[in-house]
Amino acid sequence: MRSAIARPLDMRCVSNRAVARLTPVAVAVAGAVALIRGLSVTWVIGAAVGGALVAFGGWALARELAPDDNAAAFVSMALAFATLPVVEPLTLLVLFTTMLLVRIVNRTVGVAAHVADSIIVTGLVATTVYLAKIPLFGIVAALAFALDAVLCGAHRRQWVFTVLCLSVAGTWFVRYGSGLGVGPSLGTGTVALLAVVALAFAAAILLTRVVRSTADVTGDLLRVSRVRAGMLIALLVALLALLLGQPGLALTAVVWAALAGVGGSAVVVRPRLPRRIT
Repeated sequence: MRSAIARPLDMRCVSNRAVARLTPVAVAVAGAVALIRGLSVTWVIGAAVGGALVAFGGWALARELAPDDNAAAFVSMALAFATLPVVEPLTLLVLFTTMLLVRIVNRTVGVAAHVADSIIVTGLVATTVYLAKIPLFGIVAALAFALDAVLCGAHRRQWVFTVLCLSVAGTWFVRYGSGLGVGPSLGTGTVALLAVVALAFAAAILLTRVVRSTADVTGDLLRVSRVRAGMLIALLVALLALLLGQPGLALTAVVWAALAGVGGSAVVVRPRLPRRIT
């Protein structure tokens, strides 16, 4: 049974071939920088692998958020790579779990998430909540499952996973508190920059009135309502940084990079699309 949230790269697509060529470049650059800094072989390898995952992850998340905008994905890829100095393993966990939640909502593969998919993602959500200490992530994940349960082509059994994610977050709140305000707060300049990015991405959500991209499996046009809902989930994950301070910003740095690429493209370029919502 093929997963409903796994998307292997189709090399018939020009943008996929391009990212396949650029990812090794990210490996080389990240590894070279680590080598120049005099780090050990283990750290050099880790930096090279991390550079590839960060660059590819930024591109992949942007492709989910703006399926019609290939250029925005490559801008996001570059911005994501620039965040490498603050990235840690938990940053990648937040990034890829967020991307899977977005896929469950927007259904870019074309079919509803299988039970196994939802179980795996719920497990990743729980891992993220407890390792990264961000219980609010569980609430955003619950919203993602709830949206999949009510939007067109509703998948009713997702209510079970909505409750599970809320239970994970609730258990953390009861045992450890909210987790808010633990780390150093963000500076005024940083908050202002994040606000600009958030507003630009919010504008991108509003400007997404039609989607011409098709689902991987079915070939059907993607539903605008679902694409916009997926964008909302990513925005909410990113906004956690404003509540968690500097640690939260580090955890969501690559998500913010994807939002910046997509939001900047929508606001600056603003493609001329029909004013119609499907």
